[in-house]
Amino acid sequence: MIRKSPRAICLEILSQVNRKDRSLDVLLDRAFKKYRHLTPLDRAFLTELAYGILRWRERLDWPVRHLSKVPFEKIEPETLNLLRLGLYQIDFLTRTPVSAAVNESVGLGRRYHGGRTAGFVNAILRNYLRKRQEIRYPLLEEDPALHLSVVHSHPRWLVERWIRELGLETALALCRFNNRIAPLTLRVNTLRVKREELIERLRAKGLKAIPNEYSSEGISIEDPPPVSELPFLREGLFVLQDEASQLVTSVLDPRPGEAILDGCASPGGKTTHLAQRMGNRGVIYAVDLSQKKLAPIEENCRRLGVAIVKTLKGDVTRPHPQLETMTFDRVLADVPCTGFGTLRRNPDLKWKKTERDVHRLSQLQFSILSSLSRYVKPGGILVYSTCTVFREENEGVVERFLQAHPEFRLESVMPYLPEKCHPFVQGGVLKTFPPRNGMDGFFVARLARLG
Repeated sequence: MIRKSPRAICLEILSQVNRKDRSLDVLLDRAFKKYRHLTPLDRAFLTELAYGILRWRERLDWPVRHLSKVPFEKIEPETLNLLRLGLYQIDFLTRTPVSAAVNESVGLGRRYHGGRTAGFVNAILRNYLRKRQEIRYPLLEEDPALHLSVVHSHPRWLVERWIRELGLETALALCRFNNRIAPLTLRVNTLRVKREELIERLRAKGLKAIPNEYSSEGISIEDPPPVSELPFLREGLFVLQDEASQLVTSVLDPRPGEAILDGCASPGGKTTHLAQRMGNRGVIYAVDLSQKKLAPIEENCRRLGVAIVKTLKGDVTRPHPQLETMTFDRVLADVPCTGFGTLRRNPDLKWKKTERDVHRLSQLQFSILSSLSRYVKPGGILVYSTCTVFREENEGVVERFLQAHPEFRLESVMPYLPEKCHPFVQGGVLKTFPPRNGMDGFFVARLARLG
């Protein structure tokens, strides 16, 4: 195996992450497994580079647009990533010598793309070092949308929509929040260990483990090591799951012995949480589109000791032949969404999703919710959840569903949440908003089928 440097591996990841089916965390995990020579320090540096460049991409591109004689749109993607790699180290990594930031980018350009690319990268980066004090960034008072887009590194269409729907002050706060480093949050596997015991065991390993405020099963780790190096992960004592995501299971309120359908189950975080709350008693049918998506659910169940999950391959927008005659006590529709409530931990989503995706996904979400509703028995519960902050994907889908399905009514989520979470309930639904709550942005609605 070639012993690539963290910078070279970062470029490899950046070239792959633009594909819609490749998430940054998965690509990093694969890189750690592929390049076994990386030290813990190398892994931390690689993680910082990849997340940082994607977090600040639009801001990094601004000087390139002004300094390059080649039109920005005609610069090769690989060359642009070399420039971003150098600029991020110059502007954000104060411990990295400027000379190393420039020379490494130029060297990688020469090694993988030839002398012309290396010369271009060298010229732009050295020109930036000479002129960076002269580069003028958009001012908030002159062009608010352009300022948020460039200075706070978000797609312009996105900030324009947030300004329109949320107001400038809230849009600015949201952009700032998205550029912070997300905490590492765990969900304790209470089938095997209590939260207090796991916190003590993590602290004994030298980790700063803190109980979450809103989820009784959540733990945050300050200054965490790479995920692959976390103790007790392989033993199945926890899973990685944001605190807001953990509240979805509370709203569904599963009971031991019940039959539950999880309609969009991969990778299995909420599926295994349901089993945990049920004390491993009852049955959960976990459905997703392909065996590739079902594999991580099955792996998580094995690791966590979950024994009541049955996986099924299928498209939940259509009737499933194996479920045709079945109804369930509770059904979870944790639907595909734009994910714009999770940009702090998924900065790559900013550059993958477009405004067209918001409308496209809202149509898919309505289709999934309507289809899954057939499996809810009279008196049963259907929970709809997303990790986005757009009304079109949240309240809009639920309102449309209730108009089309008078056999369901909206039920307040408040009785099923800890009292500390009650301020997050608006109009009977749970809405966590990142800058206000410090968690990912989630929307959860509880729909009861009339008995």
